[in-house]
Amino acid sequence: MSERSSPDRDDIIEVLECDLGARPTTAPGVDSLVPHVRGVARTTGALLVEFDEHAAETLSAFVDAERSCCAGIGWEIERGPMLRLRITAGDGQLEAMASLWKSKPI
Repeated sequence: MSERSSPDRDDIIEVLECDLGARPTTAPGVDSLVPHVRGVARTTGALLVEFDEHAAETLSAFVDAERSCCAGIGWEIERGPMLRLRITAGDGQLEAMASLWKSKPI
């Protein structure tokens, strides 16, 4: 999605079908994680976001919160050579989610 056609926050929330009231207000958001992003890639049915290891605790708290408010979306932390968040959802939801992360191809 180009920057010119990036959806606004309300549009993203609607597409994601999230209940923001169910999300803990003190939980970290995307803005807390963006500085730690090493790369973003899209695969069939998933968005992969790689992070530096310093983000592990923040990522864990973020995923716990997202599972509460966006239960229809899959949130899985993968640990291996890289710390990775695998987000599984419908195409429209993944497109909206991708717009939240800085585009640093993996």
